[in-house]
Amino acid sequence: MTKPFNWKRHIAVAFCFILLFWVGDALIDAVILRRAPFLDQLTAPNAYELGMRTFYASLLGVFFASLSVLCERSRRVETALRHSDDLSSMFLASSRDAICVVRTDDYTIANCNGVFLAKYALAEAEAVGRSFPELITRYGLSEQVMSQLSQCVCTATAVSSEVSYHTEDGGSHYEEISIHPIGDLQQGIQTVLYAARDITSRRSSQEQLEESEARYRAIFENTGTAMAIVLPDGTLQTVNRGFEDATGLSREELEGKKLWTEFLGSCDSDGIADAPLVDEPATPRRSFEVQLVDRNGAVRTMVGNWAPIEGTEQAVLSLVDISAHKEVEEALRESRATLAVAQRIARLGNWDWDLTTDTLIWSDEMFRIHDVDPANFTPSHELVLLAVHPDDREMVIRSVNDAIYNRKSYQMDYRVMLASGAVRTLSARGEVTYDAQGKPLHMLGTAQDITWRIEAEQALRNSEEKFSKAFHASPDSIVITRAEDGTYIDVNEAFQEITGYRREEVIGRTSTDLQLWADHDARMVMLKLLNEHGHVRNLDVRFRVKSGEIRELLWSADVIEYQGEACLIAISRDVTDQRQMERELLESDARLYMKHEELKNVFHQMEGIRREWEEIMDCISDMFILSDQYGKIRRFNRAVETFTGKAHRDIVGRDCLSFLEEHGLKGHLAAPGIELLHKETGKWFVLKRHAFPTAEVDGTTREVVIINDTTNIGRRPEEVGMHEAAPVQVSAVR
Repeated sequence: MTKPFNWKRHIAVAFCFILLFWVGDALIDAVILRRAPFLDQLTAPNAYELGMRTFYASLLGVFFASLSVLCERSRRVETALRHSDDLSSMFLASSRDAICVVRTDDYTIANCNGVFLAKYALAEAEAVGRSFPELITRYGLSEQVMSQLSQCVCTATAVSSEVSYHTEDGGSHYEEISIHPIGDLQQGIQTVLYAARDITSRRSSQEQLEESEARYRAIFENTGTAMAIVLPDGTLQTVNRGFEDATGLSREELEGKKLWTEFLGSCDSDGIADAPLVDEPATPRRSFEVQLVDRNGAVRTMVGNWAPIEGTEQAVLSLVDISAHKEVEEALRESRATLAVAQRIARLGNWDWDLTTDTLIWSDEMFRIHDVDPANFTPSHELVLLAVHPDDREMVIRSVNDAIYNRKSYQMDYRVMLASGAVRTLSARGEVTYDAQGKPLHMLGTAQDITWRIEAEQALRNSEEKFSKAFHASPDSIVITRAEDGTYIDVNEAFQEITGYRREEVIGRTSTDLQLWADHDARMVMLKLLNEHGHVRNLDVRFRVKSGEIRELLWSADVIEYQGEACLIAISRDVTDQRQMERELLESDARLYMKHEELKNVFHQMEGIRREWEEIMDCISDMFILSDQYGKIRRFNRAVETFTGKAHRDIVGRDCLSFLEEHGLKGHLAAPGIELLHKETGKWFVLKRHAFPTAEVDGTTREVVIINDTTNIGRRPEEVGMHEAAPVQVSAVR
């Protein structure tokens, strides 16, 4: 912020010079001219002397005050310039954008920041004076950026755009280019400021956001639930197909035109909670139950969920039709006593055996457990006993009779055989209800399919057996130690082979006792990783085996529960020979890198030759087309673009033969080497096709099509008419 002028100081300067002039003039009149004593001249001059002295003193004060003001303004300008230079330097140094200043007369770089230098791998001394078009040509941006730079210079306005190019690793890089003029049209644009901002991450984030929005839209539309996004006033902003089906209205009739509360019928809960404070509006409940009335007047009971969208005033409303559940709940209320007993016993498949009528009622889960269709199967106690495994049938009958006649509830596990031949294990519970006279009325029970638990127990036993076999047969060293003190509990044969210690020499001792760790620091790192993460993965360690040799191991460990206590299982692999091979491989990579650099130089030379060839081909008026093994156009010269009137992107990749036929050269393809008239242009062309193999490249065959324009070759006037009448026959003679 600019400080205001210190007018008091300038006034003080003027007053000082006035006082100095007054004293000096009085001293001259008293000492040199001897007109009157000094004090009289100073305090009581005559009227003429007073007027002259006041006039000249005022002029002198005004002069020096003006001079002081000019000096201060000059200092302020210098300070502002230095401040501007400092800010510019700080901006260039601190900016994360690649920035440079380009001269407009020769398009060389006048100044740049560190990001620009790092981007083009330049030193500061190399960058200043470097050709700007030469640098941006590396990424293929010369034509686009230079056109924008010219526009900026001509219009004296800033130009911005986004560009993209491929990086060396094959990925896409996006940048936001800004070119700002320095100066104006009247003064002349001598330099421009070029800034390139890396927006690759932003573009990637944008693409990820678009993908996320597409997934959200798919979920929103196909969730099967009536969902809507609601504005603060209750207006439906967006609805899905489920909401259309629930209300009977189309999306156009709902979005932005209807309130969601317009579809609510009479219900104890309308989804709106009472406001906690008087000055706050009512807020929707998170979960609620309402009755929804569609356009036809049909009423359905819905369970709603209200979820505010964080950071906005909108909310997501979802409604699930529970009308069928309400009917089921009403039916269940009629048998509340039965349900209470069944819920006390279990929440799985339940059944009700009416002992007075010998009627058995199954829940849906019971049908699923026995793998039968409820529509084609009527359960009964006799059929249940027939399904029980023969070895368990007597136990089931005894338990059921004991429950009925001795009033004992039972709990047992038994097997059933399904129609498909599969065997399932059920955990069953049952008890009997009696009337006031003690007569049994109903037997209520549940059955739980515990086949998975039996299989899991068997799988656990198999897993323990497999672990034991894998432990001892593994080629890697495996040890189990007590987590508390590191004592070895078990080691496998591979550990004994690598270290040279026998099992009885290790069990009950620690690695510290055996001095296995060659590097104490590596052991500390291992313990730290275990404390932080609970496991260690692929840690390079050095072990000292029994013979004293140092071996390099790749060490991993996890904390497990073994035999009821916390233990550490460690797996290590001897990689001594592998590490030696890796060191040799690094040396080989270095030599290979040198060869790679030599090949890269040869490639650059070949690339230069290719560019020269393309430039030469573009200068030739005849048309040249190169197609690949699939007949697709890969290269062509500028004469092809001129002849067809199409841009490069509209030609490359097209089928060569169909492309030529499209532009009236079908007859020339049928008669290669013969001069024929092209009716669309009135010119004479000779088309030749040459196939050449590329065995040294990829073993395929490509084709070159050469179209020579022979129109300007001299001919007799009478030949012209003959060619126009019969182009094919005459051209063959010509």
